[in-house]
Amino acid sequence: MVRADVIHRGYGLGVDLGTTYTAAAVRGTDGVDVLRLGARRPEVPSLVYLPADGPVLVGEPAARRGESDPGRMAREFKRRLGDPVPLLVGGAPYSAHALLARQLDHVLGTAVTTQGEPPGSVVVTCPANWGPYKRDLLRQATRLADLETVELRTEPEAAAVQFASGERVAPGEIVAVYDLGGGTFDAAVLRRTATGFELLGEPEGIEQLGGVDFDEAVFDHVRATLGDAAILTTEDPDVQAAFARLRRDCVEAKEALSEDTEVLVPVALPGLHTRVRLTRREFEAMIFPALEETVGAMRRALRSAGVPADQLRSILLSGGSSRIPLVTEVLGTAFGCPTALDPHPEHSIALGAARLSAPETFRPSAQPPMVAAGRPRTAGQTVTTPPLTAPPSASGKPVGAAGEATTPTAVPGEAAPGVAVPDDAPPDAAFADEAAPGVAVPNEAPPGAALPDEGPPDAAPPDAALPVAAFGSAAGAGHADRMPGPHSADTSPVGVRRGPGEPGTTDSAPPRRRWRRAVLAVAAVLALGGAAATVAALRPDGRDSGGSSAAACGFADSFDGDTLDPAWQRQRTDTNVTVADGAVTMDAPDGSDIFETYLAAPMLLRPVTGDFTLETDVTAAPSQFYQGAGLVLWNGPDSYVRLERGYGDTGAVVFEYKDHAPHVKVHSPVRSDGTLVETDAQRGILQLIRKGDTITAKARSALDAQPKDLGSIQVNLPQTVPVGVAVLNRAQQGAKPSSFSARFDSVTARC
Repeated sequence: MVRADVIHRGYGLGVDLGTTYTAAAVRGTDGVDVLRLGARRPEVPSLVYLPADGPVLVGEPAARRGESDPGRMAREFKRRLGDPVPLLVGGAPYSAHALLARQLDHVLGTAVTTQGEPPGSVVVTCPANWGPYKRDLLRQATRLADLETVELRTEPEAAAVQFASGERVAPGEIVAVYDLGGGTFDAAVLRRTATGFELLGEPEGIEQLGGVDFDEAVFDHVRATLGDAAILTTEDPDVQAAFARLRRDCVEAKEALSEDTEVLVPVALPGLHTRVRLTRREFEAMIFPALEETVGAMRRALRSAGVPADQLRSILLSGGSSRIPLVTEVLGTAFGCPTALDPHPEHSIALGAARLSAPETFRPSAQPPMVAAGRPRTAGQTVTTPPLTAPPSASGKPVGAAGEATTPTAVPGEAAPGVAVPDDAPPDAAFADEAAPGVAVPNEAPPGAALPDEGPPDAAPPDAALPVAAFGSAAGAGHADRMPGPHSADTSPVGVRRGPGEPGTTDSAPPRRRWRRAVLAVAAVLALGGAAATVAALRPDGRDSGGSSAAACGFADSFDGDTLDPAWQRQRTDTNVTVADGAVTMDAPDGSDIFETYLAAPMLLRPVTGDFTLETDVTAAPSQFYQGAGLVLWNGPDSYVRLERGYGDTGAVVFEYKDHAPHVKVHSPVRSDGTLVETDAQRGILQLIRKGDTITAKARSALDAQPKDLGSIQVNLPQTVPVGVAVLNRAQQGAKPSSFSARFDSVTARC
């Protein structure tokens, strides 16, 4: 039930920041109620409109303004959390977690206005398969919204708690949560305990699958039905607005098909007014492959938990997209056990989160709560959980889920500078015949990252005088059998899209509100891989508020074991990354590249502060133009450095970069460029050495004792920059697309 007129003193607030909609609920002495956030519906669209002038709009007002000016509206930014590529709105870059902060700020303002005071405790939910890196970015968002104390809990746990509030679930009984939301899917298995629910096994998730993909499938169907009549220039503002309305109508048609067997989608484009018929059967055929993917994820979650389907009390359906009738049908066929759908699945997570905000209810036994640090609370406010202080594991590596970077909560302060490497330093020991890996240095604090320039520098970096060197002519003896295996086909679900992006000035604050009236500004490029991005909060006059975060420097990974260190941040989660036999193998599907607008290469990144030497032992056999694998310094799509074993006209060592100016080929794999460094060695040692703004490249084959100097360049990089390895595979010059993989036996950064 939605109640906007009930004031709960010392109330708890539960918030579900969804990809497409945001919902909230309050817990008071007389129960838990949905908090009405919008005028039309209790939940509001997860949209932020950023005008050239005037206040930022969130939710329903943003949707109205965005129809006529879609280029200034940010949507689906939750999907982009942790993405190093900034979201662009109106030509300005913003980070996804700053947009989440704006959405959360709107929820808090509504709660304070309705309830008459700030909440006594707040629970914000997140997908169960988010690792420490994304959770830390979410905590940064809560700090940007001036939340003084917040507890993060998983969406499946909140859904299970809400289910248990209406249905008796005895201790020991097991439920599975099938959470199909607007942009992501989560599957988790939980067991009821005396105090709450505990997670069994590892949760499964599909980050790019949800209702927005189903919306896109309907939109594509309508456009395909219209044929050439729908081919219009999207640069025309009237066309943009018309397509925005058509997308909205497609969403409404999709939702109507949960009740009706067919709908008519109105089409009002310049010069074209008609309707397109869509049946439920046609819609189900579009989304069935995606639902099969969710069933597979649920099977994996059950296997990880060691629970057969016939031992489940029920499969709990959560998220607005679980209303689709085919969902229940597919699950019943696959698992043969009861399903339970909340009457309002779009609110179930928020309601469960509000219940979890009560100190006495449902404390998990499997995982400690994660708490965002903030300013001291005012008198009378209750802190329900202590701040999280997660120690490193016995190996010295941060503890977290595979594929996610681990970062402690950001602490304001000065960024710690890296230790400079002396100019006369001798060649590194790792360039000897048998390079010993360095000792891993765990990150003690998240990194600070210098804010990038708004535009390109006044002048392009000068061309460097570069010697032509030989990487090596002999193939890596004894290592042919260590080459990576073939690439596994990419099986993406229905219609994955990436949203635009982001925030700016604040709305007017409601009465008695303690939240800061501030302008939220965030660095365009996030510091990745095990550390949180630097967030700059600006005062209304535009000056820096003084908050920053710092990072430790250095790491070494020889990829022992069978899981990827969670300190690594993966640029793409849809490609294979395998840790085995003392190495990591990365697959690159066709189209993977780091060049101009082609920025889809799989990368593993970690932040390093100050001067450093980055090195990898790579085994690769590229044979198509253009394939390659090696090192990367990644400051974003307009600022990067690459050094790899590549292939063009022949096998080559490739050294290229971009510094807010056109891409520069220092050593190209093409003979006609005149800088070819030819090699047929399959295994080699690559180095990138940073001293200030100077980057020097070196390389040698596995059989050579000393590296060859490939020259130096000048690149504008922030003090802290994500570094790591990348694999490229984009067929060019008539090359046939093919699978490609590379093996990295070690990656080391020494400061």
